[in-house]
Parts: sequence; C-alpha cells; structure tokens
Amino acid sequence: MPQKQLGALSNDITLGVDIFILTFQGFCSFINGYIIFLFLTRPDLRKNKHMRLVVFLSLGDFLVAIGELPYIAYMVINWGQDLLDYDPWYIMITAQPLPLQLKISATITVGIALSRNIALFFPSIFRRMDLGYYSNCVILIAVLCAIFDDFLYWHTTTIEHHINCGTIGCFVSDQFRYYWGISNMVLGFMAVVLSITIFWKLKVVSKNKSSVASAAGSTSNKYAKANRTSTGILMSSLLFITLPSVCVGVVELSGFSIFKLIGPFYSACLMVSGCCNGIIFITSNWENVRPKKKVSSIIVKKISTAHTQSGLAWH
Repeated sequence: MPQKQLGALSNDITLGVDIFILTFQGFCSFINGYIIFLFLTRPDLRKNKHMRLVVFLSLGDFLVAIGELPYIAYMVINWGQDLLDYDPWYIMITAQPLPLQLKISATITVGIALSRNIALFFPSIFRRMDLGYYSNCVILIAVLCAIFDDFLYWHTTTIEHHINCGTIGCFVSDQFRYYWGISNMVLGFMAVVLSITIFWKLKVVSKNKSSVASAAGSTSNKYAKANRTSTGILMSSLLFITLPSVCVGVVELSGFSIFKLIGPFYSACLMVSGCCNGIIFITSNWENVRPKKKVSSIIVKKISTAHTQSGLAWH
C-alpha cells in the first residue's frame, strides 16, 4: 500500500479510536462516579477494608476519564484525513493523566492479586493483616511510581511536532516509550503469575467448600465477595491492561511504532477496563450497593402502635 494511502487509513483508524474513547469516557465516569458516591454516602461500605483498593482503582478510572477529555476532544476537533498536525505542548500537557493512571492501575492490580494470594494461601496471616494499612501502602507505591513516570515523561522528551500521529505515544521520546512499555509489561507479567495462582487455588478449594468456610469463619461472606470482585477485576485488567502492555513492550522492542498506526489505544484500553471494573464491582456487591428502600415513618408508627395495643390486650 502506498505511503499516502497508509497515512490516510491510519488517520481514519485514529479518528475511530478517538470517538470510541469519547463514548466510553462517559460510561466510565458515570459508573465509577456512582461507586465513589456510594462510598462517600454509605458508612458500611467505607468500613469494608476488603474493597479499599477497588475504590482507589475506581477513583483513578473516574479521574482519568474526566482528565483525558480535553486531550481526546482536541484531537477529534482538529482531525484531518490527509494531515494531522497537533500542538505538541497541548498534547503533552493534556495527555499526562494517561501514563499516570496506567502505572497506578497496573500497580493496584498487582496489589489486589497479591492480597488475594495471601488470603487464599496464608489465611491465618491474612486475618492478622491490617487491610487498611496494606491498601494505603499499595496506593502510595502506585502514586510514587506514577510520579517517577511523569518525571521521565518530561525529562526525556524534546517538545516537537509529529505529523500524522494522533496519540501521545508519538510525542514522547523513544527512551520513555521503551521504558513505558517494558515497565508496564513487567507489572503485567507479575499480575499474570499472581492471577494464575489465584485461579488455580480457587479451582482447588471449590472442591472442598467446607474447608474454605471453616478457614474464613464468620467473615466467609466478606471473603467470598472480595474474591468474586477481585477475580473479576483481575480478569478485566489482564484483558485490557496487561495484554496490551505486553504487546506494546514486545512491539516497541522490535522498532515498530504501534501508536502511529492505531492511535491512542492505551486510552481506549483504560476506558474499557474502567467500565468493566465498575460493572464487576456493582454486580458482585449488588445487595450492598443497591439503593436502600425507605420505610415510611407513618407505616412504622402504625406498626408500633398496633404492637403496643396488642400487648395491652393480652394484659
């Protein structure tokens, strides 16, 4: 295919990916915004330390969906079939939420997988763990890694125009792009290994539910919900974060720029993952997150009065 036709095709693909991202940004912000609202208004959910990492993940997905809106909208508005020539400063500034959330999401995924491994293989240690402290440590590590990525993002990049490329992957330096792909690939492999051990253990213990129940004790229901939610989120992260990160790492090592051909597919992966994570959390914990039915005070008063009169009649 001639270079001109290939460039036009790549620009068309980029526009399609941008519109896809804009659509899922609305879904992602709504779903995760609802989860954040639930945790802000429901004390019982805030006290559930099993879900704290999931809430951090939802918060990150919500912020990146909102934060990336100027970046994606700018590329759609200024799109051209024959020529893409974006302002490099604007792209670099507005695209910052992407590398930040990608590293935070990958790190939290590893943290969730590690906590589930401890819960399944070392239940006695897990019961003694302070899950709130563990979650805070994981998010602190994730934020520090993201800050380091942001430092390299600016330190290694020379701001310059890149024609016919509609994604931040073309504007950052080769050094950062290699680091970005490989570091996320390493985190992805860690998540894969930890997830495989989780799925194997769940398959084994499913044949002996009584032993799981006795190990969990009175909190077996909480453990079951945490396992369902965490396993679902791990599957979502493996499909939409880990595998793309591994592919990017391998492709970048070969010297081919997948960003220039497909466009901002990392952002698309984050949006889909954020939507899936939110849906998994809500469906796995529907009995806890569904709207509470309000009982009329008049009905309560009538019932109370009826019980009182009935008691007096017996006396």
